[in-house]
Amino acid sequence: MTSAIPHQWIVVQRPAELAGRRSEIAGMAGWEIRDESGHWRVRTAESYRKQQPTLLTARHIRESQYDFLGTLPEQASHLTASSSGFATEELKRLRDKDTLASEVARFQLGFLHTPTAQLPDVMETFFSEAGKRLPRSELLVVDVASELSVRYNLAKLLITAELAPAQLSGDSLPAGRALTTGGIFTAELFTAPALLALAPYVAGVPASRARGAAVWLFGQPVAGLTFPTDQLIDTVRPPTDRLDGPRQRGGQNPPTATAEQTMAFFTWWTTQVNKILALATDPVNFADRPSNVYSPVKHWQYLASIERLFRDVAETLADTEYHETAQLRAAYDALDTLEGMRHGGFDTLVTPSRAARTLQNLRQDLPPDIAAVALPICQRAVDALDKVKDGFTPTGTYYTPTGLAGLPGKKGPMNTTWDQATSLYLQRDRNSAHSFLTMEKWEKALLLSHNGSLPRGIAELAFLYLLDLVAHPDQIAAKLR
Repeated sequence: MTSAIPHQWIVVQRPAELAGRRSEIAGMAGWEIRDESGHWRVRTAESYRKQQPTLLTARHIRESQYDFLGTLPEQASHLTASSSGFATEELKRLRDKDTLASEVARFQLGFLHTPTAQLPDVMETFFSEAGKRLPRSELLVVDVASELSVRYNLAKLLITAELAPAQLSGDSLPAGRALTTGGIFTAELFTAPALLALAPYVAGVPASRARGAAVWLFGQPVAGLTFPTDQLIDTVRPPTDRLDGPRQRGGQNPPTATAEQTMAFFTWWTTQVNKILALATDPVNFADRPSNVYSPVKHWQYLASIERLFRDVAETLADTEYHETAQLRAAYDALDTLEGMRHGGFDTLVTPSRAARTLQNLRQDLPPDIAAVALPICQRAVDALDKVKDGFTPTGTYYTPTGLAGLPGKKGPMNTTWDQATSLYLQRDRNSAHSFLTMEKWEKALLLSHNGSLPRGIAELAFLYLLDLVAHPDQIAAKLR
């Protein structure tokens, strides 16, 4: 695999407000900056030095290494007397409940609210207790480099300078703020799919604090759903009747991933996402062509898109065998986002042969421990996509053993293979978000030739294609050039 790090400079139009702050900004953002005729030439420090980026890194905290937690950014300044008192009372209440859910809440609250100096002792005590319930428990710290959030904020600052310069004197940068937050806080958005790769089981849970996150890996797949739930609103939620097929949530066929495999997978995922974030935050990748002048608007568009993709996939996984209608919508959204990012049209991504090829390539490229965690859910998605054709009525007007024939097209009868019929049907299903009322005659014939049920697991196509990008960041680099 070739390096995904570009080796060139880009021109950045420097706002007057940043004059004289070149060295400061270069240090904060991890940029190399050269003054040139009233503007800057910029490249990232890692590309200049031909080094791998370290924007997102995972560290395994072993039994003798809890002291490392005392080096994390200080958290006390974020606490008030009232919030600290609340945390103490809540931690006591959670301890008394003595359930796994309450232990997870204790882990998240304790990591967030404990002053840095006390964090090593608090987490060491917690994990000695957690080991009684889940003996293979492990703690990782995901360090989020300060340069990551600075690069996000510089893009927004330069947008503001271009589109709303009067706002530069304020304390905030409101342009698109809520759509680009993943790299500014603790980057949990980017690691969530890895913890949900065994859905509806989970491999672990995150906790966050300033510029960093902890991950409690359970050391075994833990069921993420309990039925009936204690959420009253779930008793009113309309039932899901679109998806059929076997479930895992009842304890049937639980994942077999080992503690060593989930550790290897999460560490690998973080390493690969680090490469993606380096590409996504490198200004060199976001030029107005052919001028080679940096476009902060183009950059923001990409940051918002990559976050949308990770969020949609995480939501898809979190709703596995739970809110399945919402899961399907989130999967369709993820595939639409991939199309917008030029990683394949929706019609191509839902073609069975394309999905099968993607899975086969991943089987060849991924190390065995990574494949053991990541590929079972991908196999379910590919199998489900292949079974969509089983919903077409064998006694229907257009059914043949090899596909549909004689659909009433504008230019005469249309014939499709099962690959094509599956793709066309799922496109119509996705488009029904705009209602079923505006379909052409052939679309109606296609839609009503199918029973409307989809195989459970099909929504997990979204994870398959995200995994492919995470495994092959050069695909992202190629589309950015």
